[in-house]
Amino acid sequence: MSTEAATAATPARFAGSWSELFRGGTGLLVVGLLLMEFATAMQYFAVAVVMPLVAHDLHAERSYGWLLGSYGMAMIAAAPLTPAITARLGRLRTAGVASVVFVVGGVLAAVAGSAVLFVVARLFQGFGSGVLTTFGVSAVAHSIPERLRKRVYSLISAMWLLPAFLGPVYASTVSDLLGWRWTLTLILPLVVVGRALVVRRAGAMRQEAAQGVEGVEKDSAVRTPPFIRVLILIGGCLLLLGGTSVKSGVGQIVAVCGLLVVAVAARKLLPSGERGPRLAVLAMLTLSLGYSGLDAMATVIARSGFGSSIAAASAVLTCDAVAWSTVAFLQPKFHERWNLSTGAAGVVGALLVAVPVAGMPVMLAAHLSSGTAMPLMWVAFLISGSGMGFIYTNLPVTAVDVRDKSTTDAFAAGLVLAESMGASLGSMIGGGLYAYGLQRGLSAWHSLSVAVGALSVSLFATVFIAVAIQRHLRLRG
Repeated sequence: MSTEAATAATPARFAGSWSELFRGGTGLLVVGLLLMEFATAMQYFAVAVVMPLVAHDLHAERSYGWLLGSYGMAMIAAAPLTPAITARLGRLRTAGVASVVFVVGGVLAAVAGSAVLFVVARLFQGFGSGVLTTFGVSAVAHSIPERLRKRVYSLISAMWLLPAFLGPVYASTVSDLLGWRWTLTLILPLVVVGRALVVRRAGAMRQEAAQGVEGVEKDSAVRTPPFIRVLILIGGCLLLLGGTSVKSGVGQIVAVCGLLVVAVAARKLLPSGERGPRLAVLAMLTLSLGYSGLDAMATVIARSGFGSSIAAASAVLTCDAVAWSTVAFLQPKFHERWNLSTGAAGVVGALLVAVPVAGMPVMLAAHLSSGTAMPLMWVAFLISGSGMGFIYTNLPVTAVDVRDKSTTDAFAAGLVLAESMGASLGSMIGGGLYAYGLQRGLSAWHSLSVAVGALSVSLFATVFIAVAIQRHLRLRG
């Protein structure tokens, strides 16, 4: 029975129970995944706070884009390569090696004495994170019953709630007392503990599938795209990042060429096959591009567009994370109370994300004062964050709900690739359009309007894809 049909017929069965989720080996897997997600969220906020200090100490203010973009590019490379790595090394070794790579990257970043070494370290971390994230999505699909998956993804999203408050405080306090280098290293033990719990459960996963995991892994390896396509994708990202860093017309041409290369390579790398999972992966790409790009530009919009204080600008990201985590955690209750199907929740979420963003360019063009604009911006991000709580947890469920179980790993890798690629492209495109507008003599307000308008196009594209997913699930049911 499909996810859609199961939800419509028996919501309670689809939701499962919390006691069942944390029972036995499944509970160990869930706790491990939550610890790793908590560490990821803490690192996200910590890096956002200390990155200006890093750039200053390493004399890399003009290489800011590289300091930020290296992590995402490595995740883009890791996701499509994970099935092949898993097929060669096995699940246990893959998770172990990825954890070592992640921790080594974190240590190297903390001791980096130059911008080049820091970028290389972040590449290591991003690659390890990409493999671990793909492994986690695949582990949920392989070893957790369908009726419990939505609760898992809800909990994973909810793990960003505490870091939204604790992360900036932790980063600023530790950096003041011990320095930014300690800020990046004190979080690493959480990853090690989480990985140990996930790997312990992964050892049992090999004996759970009737057809055997090794068969799945071999089939996934056959379906893995050639390595050259990954190199082409990374090359396109480098062109895009390099082009947006050059303040000239030639740089913009290079950036556009890079974007075209990325589009062609992504088309070859993203999984093909069943319509529903394929649409879910595409929706994750457009959603991450628009929303992550908007997130990356949020403080710039607040400060340069509306002239707000740093505290008011930071509150935007807090509103976003709190709304997202809270709604994601409560989503199983919404499904039970409103008999809400997976497809319908996706459409509602996509609309809630996209509609508030449509008013941002108008607010910027109107030159609203900080006292008027910031409350509106907080509300807009609260609504958009709530929408993310609805749609984000539904896309992984749909993406791995495949009839041919041998393609599960391929779609899990495609989902992580789509999210990491969208997040990286969103920040590059948003920042690039803003810089391009300033170069052409536009004001900060109008430059930001163009950037936000472009990102909103991607979010409205997600709405149409969500509607297509709903129709597909209804027909399949």
